[in-house]
Amino acid sequence: MTTAAPQSPKRLNSLRRFLSYVHPYRIHLVVSVTATVFYVALSALLFLLIGPLVKTLFLHSPIDPTATPDTIASTGMGAWVDRLKNGAVRLFSELIIRPKESVTLARMCIAVLLISLAKNILLYLQNIVVAVVQQRLIRTIRLELFSHYHDLSLAYFASTRTGQIISRVTNDVRVLNDMLDLGFTRLVKEPLTVIVLLAMLFIISWQLALVTVVVLPLSATVMIVVGRFVRRYSRRSQERIADLHSIVEESVGGIRVVKAFGMQRFEIERFHDSNEAFYRATLKMARVRILNSPVNEILGTAAGVTILWFGGNAVLTRNGLSPEAFINFILIVFAMIQPVKALAEILAKIQEGRAAADRVFEALDTPVDIADLPGARPMTTFRDKITYEDLSFRYETGPWVLRHINLTIPRGQSVALVGPSGGGKSTLCDLLARFYDPSEGRVAIDGADLRELTMNSIRAHLGVVTQDIVLFNDTVAHNIAYGLPDINTERLRRAAETANALEFIEQLPRGFDTVVGTRGVKLSGGQRQRIAIARAILRDPPILIFDEATSALDTESETAVRLAIANLLQDRTALIVAHRLSTVRNADKIVVVDNGQIVDSGSHDELLGRGGLYRRLYDLQFAETRLVSVE
Repeated sequence: MTTAAPQSPKRLNSLRRFLSYVHPYRIHLVVSVTATVFYVALSALLFLLIGPLVKTLFLHSPIDPTATPDTIASTGMGAWVDRLKNGAVRLFSELIIRPKESVTLARMCIAVLLISLAKNILLYLQNIVVAVVQQRLIRTIRLELFSHYHDLSLAYFASTRTGQIISRVTNDVRVLNDMLDLGFTRLVKEPLTVIVLLAMLFIISWQLALVTVVVLPLSATVMIVVGRFVRRYSRRSQERIADLHSIVEESVGGIRVVKAFGMQRFEIERFHDSNEAFYRATLKMARVRILNSPVNEILGTAAGVTILWFGGNAVLTRNGLSPEAFINFILIVFAMIQPVKALAEILAKIQEGRAAADRVFEALDTPVDIADLPGARPMTTFRDKITYEDLSFRYETGPWVLRHINLTIPRGQSVALVGPSGGGKSTLCDLLARFYDPSEGRVAIDGADLRELTMNSIRAHLGVVTQDIVLFNDTVAHNIAYGLPDINTERLRRAAETANALEFIEQLPRGFDTVVGTRGVKLSGGQRQRIAIARAILRDPPILIFDEATSALDTESETAVRLAIANLLQDRTALIVAHRLSTVRNADKIVVVDNGQIVDSGSHDELLGRGGLYRRLYDLQFAETRLVSVE
């Protein structure tokens, strides 16, 4: 006998899956539902008091607690209905009704105040409990989404626009929050209120209650149809706002390029087109959602007029319905309009939330293709060598970026990778940091495949400086000490000095406490790279990766940093990518990479003596240098 496999989270309805996050808070929801039940019961009690009060005060007819209720429900709805209503009337008579009408009125006012106070205390309890659950849920989902993004490989970020990623963490989660805010606080109260009030209508007059019920399927049909359109348009709207986020992020992030090329008008037009698309999608959704309320109100008014006609005739003809019962009935009908309308709003909001949940769970379901394997062990030391063994790599189903790479980097040696752009040099560095996994072959440290080691332990042994320098909108000190808490000032200064950065840091307005701006916009390109080099130096790792680390430096700074790197490389293993051959000529080994393959290797002098691609690159580069010096 076989057992069916459990349903994959991907196959679960997104709303149902979202509600699974509520399970840990079931006690909170029990408290909330209980408070709601008592709130609705007290609301019903107020309506039960209206009939006897009208009869006593305005019709001047005393209440006989032993009398049979003058409603058709007393014979048609069963004995329990009779007992319920007679019990309510008797309780009202004992507590409220007095021979003197002014005393009855005073007691009635006190009763209403006490019931209202109790109702609102219960309402506050219900709302505050739900608010706690709501905010904890949103906090959990936002954190889970943000954490999942950090688990995904670089390939995901290369194929997904930044605005899409930001929009899911901000806008889509906000829509979920709005759904919870309206749904959780009213999803129990409003349906329960409708049910209780409807039951009271049947108790008063089942004939008139049937007239009321006729309109409910019409309203429900309108809600369902509107809800489907709202969900569809909501998803489109959320996609359009994600496009807006992308354009803003790209335009602001590249503002120097935009201004340098005079493309402000182009970027404004691009934003205008995207903004218009968002406007149209949102307006379509708003039209459908806004139409929901007036349609339901028209249906409710039509029902009210119908009830007024039939009920009024029943009272005028003395056909089984007393005036006070009819007044009670009408008040209850009008009291039902608000919760019915609220249900329509809730259902529309839920459809918007479902669209947002679809997008959030789509991101959460993106597979983590670079992850620690079961049983992966931590890398504790680096003793011997790094090896690339018959390694080939390509991005998903694209062309081969690297083919049959075999390379050994002994501990303590520096290996430089040179060659034309696009040859695969940076990819070799990314594979060592395990940003990607090989398509074929393997990368090993001390004979252990990187996939057998935990990623955090591998990267703890690495210091990485790339050509795309990323600094955070924080102080110089915090950028250098990124990921290393409680670093003393002396260590910061030594790292900055080794990276040839101390002099310019001390000239900044607040020195190490100067905020560098988003992505280090307040610093020059060379300054940013020296901050990044200082960051790598401070970690004091046994393995260093320099991917075009000196590309943005002027000649004087490059010389100083090159000497600093040479000092730093003592007793360390380094993989250095550089286009400037002057930067790598003193490397222990230079590897020439072209078109995804190693085409030559050796020392600087050996490669020059053999001619080939390295010699051509050398001659071309130094010919350009001589030309610049002549000019």
